[in-house]
Amino acid sequence: MLVGSMNFPGRSVLKEIHRIAEDGFDFIDLTLEPPAAWVPDGKEVGTLISDLGLEAVGHTAWYLPIASPYPEMRQLARDLYRRGLDVFADAGVTLVNVHPDQRVPLHSPDKVRAMNAEAIDGLAQDAAQRGITLMVENLDRGFSGVEDLGAIFEAVPEVEFHLDVAHANLRLGLREPNRSASLLEAFGTRLAHVHVSDNRGGGEDLHLPLGAGTIDWKTHIRLLKEHGYDGTVTLEVFSREREHLRTSRKLWLTWWSEY
Repeated sequence: MLVGSMNFPGRSVLKEIHRIAEDGFDFIDLTLEPPAAWVPDGKEVGTLISDLGLEAVGHTAWYLPIASPYPEMRQLARDLYRRGLDVFADAGVTLVNVHPDQRVPLHSPDKVRAMNAEAIDGLAQDAAQRGITLMVENLDRGFSGVEDLGAIFEAVPEVEFHLDVAHANLRLGLREPNRSASLLEAFGTRLAHVHVSDNRGGGEDLHLPLGAGTIDWKTHIRLLKEHGYDGTVTLEVFSREREHLRTSRKLWLTWWSEY
C-alpha cells in the first residue's frame, strides 16, 4: 500500500512535488487544473517525480462539463481533458481519474447516466491512445451510489473504479450511513485507487484531517483489506498547516498495520 498526497493547484507543481517528497509520501496525486497547475511541462514534471523517487497517479478537475447539454461545451471539455492527458502521458502517468458530470439539467436520471457514459467512453478512448487507464470517481450527489455508477461501468467496461471514502460519507440522511461498503461490494474488483479525508456527513466535502470528522477509518481499512486492496491511497487533506497532513499519514499507516 502506497500513501500519497495531492498537489495544491494554486502553487507551482514543481514546488509541490518537492513538498510531497519532503513529507515522506510515496507518490503524488497530480492534479492538473488552474490557476497554477494548468498546464505544466509534462516531461519536466515526470523527470522530477522520478528523480525524487516518487510514483504518480493523475487527477482532473471535477467541474469539467463533460456531459453538458451544449455540444460545443462537451467538445471543449473533451479538448481540455485531452490536453491534460497529453501532460500526464509526457510525465509517465498511466492512471488518471474522471468525475462524472452531475450538473446536467432537465433530464431524467437515465438520460444523465447515458450522457455521462457516452462522454466517459470517449475520454477512455482518448486515454487509451496515450497508454493511460481511466478510473471513475464516486461523487456526493448524483453518481454517488451503485445504480448511477453501474450504468457507466456497464457501458464502458474498460474503466476502473476510484473510491473517494469522504464522498461516500456525505448526504447521509438520503442514503445508507456510508456508501463505501455497497460501492466496494459492487465494484471492488475494479478498484484502482482510493481517496481519504474526513468530514461530518453533511453536504460539504470538508477535506478534514483523519479523525477530525465522523468516518470510522478502522472499519474502512477492514473493508479495503477484505476486498484485497493494497494499492495507492491519497490523503486528500487540505489545510494551511502541513502537520495535519503529516499526522493523518502517520495515523493511516498505524491503523493499516494494526488491522
